[in-house]
Amino acid sequence: MSTQKTILVLGTNAGQADLIRHMKDRGWRVIGASPVKGEPGQAFCDVVEAVNIVDLDALEAVVERHKPDLIYSISSDVAMKSVVALSERVGLPHFYDSAFIDLLDDKAALRGFLTEHDLGPVPYRKLASAAEAAGWDTFPCMVKPTDAQGQRGVVRVDRAADLAPAIAAAVGFSRSSQAIVEGFLDGVEISCNVLVCGGEVKMKVLSERLVHGPHALGVPRGHLVPCDAVSEDNQRAALALVDGIIAALGSRDGVLYFQMIVTPEGPRVVEIAPRLDGCHMWRLIRAAEGADLIAMAMDCLTGEGTPEQLPGGGEGDRQRPIAELMFQQMAPGQPFSAAAFPVPEDAIYHEYRYDAGQDVRPVNGTLEVVGYYVRNRA
Repeated sequence: MSTQKTILVLGTNAGQADLIRHMKDRGWRVIGASPVKGEPGQAFCDVVEAVNIVDLDALEAVVERHKPDLIYSISSDVAMKSVVALSERVGLPHFYDSAFIDLLDDKAALRGFLTEHDLGPVPYRKLASAAEAAGWDTFPCMVKPTDAQGQRGVVRVDRAADLAPAIAAAVGFSRSSQAIVEGFLDGVEISCNVLVCGGEVKMKVLSERLVHGPHALGVPRGHLVPCDAVSEDNQRAALALVDGIIAALGSRDGVLYFQMIVTPEGPRVVEIAPRLDGCHMWRLIRAAEGADLIAMAMDCLTGEGTPEQLPGGGEGDRQRPIAELMFQQMAPGQPFSAAAFPVPEDAIYHEYRYDAGQDVRPVNGTLEVVGYYVRNRA
């Protein structure tokens, strides 16, 4: 008789809830780790440990107590650093290694890597203070923390006089007290979800990333598969760029999430994350392509299955209807009411992240996701 396997999931927020439910459906026991009470994923865990997911010593004690067969997380760069470091420490299976995670986590290091390999280079400079920006003359530009997740501390700067306060703010959000200034990329935003298993690309799906305007710069409002406002030539160029980067990185097994912008000079990478995205894109991909990215990734990592290669080159079949994943959003600090965010009648899937009356927590601090739905466009 087989013994039930156990996974330790770092984080229990709405993104992790997708992984937690999937692993429960696989018959696994799930230990969740999060110091935040009441997160959505906790309702599906067998045990919740109130441990900070960056505290490796405390997490190792959790491993000692529960003897998991696997440690994993999705949707969080911070969690993935701990997933890999902890798995290395206790000898459990994992995608990638800490050096690889550090490369993708450091926006300046990634820019340097892409420039070195001539993979859509963008002008940039890494700095710890405004004084180190002396001589920077590329405007507009973007200023970002080198290693913070999401849109915290990310700002567009149009003139030199505004550069110093933007750098100071970005440094304040950075775990390493470093910022990056880089050329502004103007164009349609796209993403690419990738799974490499056995050294082969098993999934590569392009999507169009719909974003808000200047009032919530860079904050996504939804995603489309296939892309709607991107030419076939630019889609092929984006996929070729992704292939070049995968090859340069060594075709390592694991999940990658590319964010790109289609500029007049062609697609350019914004960032690459060594994880599933935080936008529930696997549901959109499943609706559009019939493939489950979480299941494929966990089959690869656990060895419980062999992911089949998704047919097509990633551009999507333009003969199919466009599938969309759209967020329901509101400002933080207000109580949530479902009545303000009705469920579309034609939704394939819908989920609220809050119960009635719960205060919406600040994540990006501008517009927070309170629910989302997937449907086919009419």
